[in-house]
Amino acid sequence: MRPRRERAVEILEAAGAGSLVVAHPSTVTWLTGYAPEIETGPSPFSLSAIAVLSRGGSPLLVVSEDEADAAAATGCEVVTYPGFGIGPLDPIAGAGEALASVHDGGCVAVDAGYLPAALARDIDWVDVAEELVHARAVKDPDEVALMRASIAVCDAGQAAARANAAPGISELELWTAVRGALEAAAETRLPVLADLVSGPRTVEIGGPPGKRTLAEEDLVLCDLVPRVAGYWGDSCATFAVGQPSAAALEAHALVRDVLAELVAAIRPGAVAADLDALARSRLDFPHHTGHGLGTGFHEEPRIIPGSASVLEEGMIVAVEPGIYAGAGVRLEQILLVTAAGCEVLSGHDLSL
Repeated sequence: MRPRRERAVEILEAAGAGSLVVAHPSTVTWLTGYAPEIETGPSPFSLSAIAVLSRGGSPLLVVSEDEADAAAATGCEVVTYPGFGIGPLDPIAGAGEALASVHDGGCVAVDAGYLPAALARDIDWVDVAEELVHARAVKDPDEVALMRASIAVCDAGQAAARANAAPGISELELWTAVRGALEAAAETRLPVLADLVSGPRTVEIGGPPGKRTLAEEDLVLCDLVPRVAGYWGDSCATFAVGQPSAAALEAHALVRDVLAELVAAIRPGAVAADLDALARSRLDFPHHTGHGLGTGFHEEPRIIPGSASVLEEGMIVAVEPGIYAGAGVRLEQILLVTAAGCEVLSGHDLSL
């Protein structure tokens, strides 16, 4: 398999373009390694980073001056425009001028859903967003290493959830311990998506931690999705506070059995719709059976009804069957598709 930058050049060449301009944050990270701050949301001082790749060159990053040092640390050439300051706020004009200075005026391949219209209006462009989505699905060896690190951080968070869950503490108190463990393992502040619900809240499939107090026999559903160095980990476990009920034991055993069947079925050539049907033949749940994972926390291949996506060696997929009748149980593992089948990357405890 050709490295991802070579695959990106193939995409722009097939589109008849002279360069590739991408603005989707996940694709920018995939192409350049730059992982910008995302917890604060859109900035009034800058646009999201834009990556530019020409046929014969290395990726270039267009960012505000505030991001220049972090962008340069990737080894990419960096072109900047004014960011935080005391002057008028006009990141569109600044980014537009910077972008105009680095593309040759010919046809440009873009991810049209993410490049701002104000920047695209003066460009002769062709949309290659779908091709980029599929190119990102197969991971290079360095990406696999980064994914292993992010999943190890997930494992630390799941261990903290089990160690700190006890009758009398609130979900928010438990979350404080979990997030602390995630960031201690990563040795940095992290963007994190998470479900952490307990007791009757588990039938709601997920949700943020709240004020509810944990009680004996409660189930806790903990789904952790931290981004580490630009790559998202993912994991889910459902466990009991104290002695679980007979109904909880039965539901958990069923979900764990289906998860094992899915893991056994993951291999090159497996069709996403068939994997989804395998899970739904024994369980009824309202969400996807699985999804790809990488610089985005939900990527191709999506393991959903009707999907014709075919698994390939080098893909990383999360599989997460569940059941939400009476009490909610979901279990998730992250798998690397290998030539012989798959390797389970997740190391967290799945027991009840």
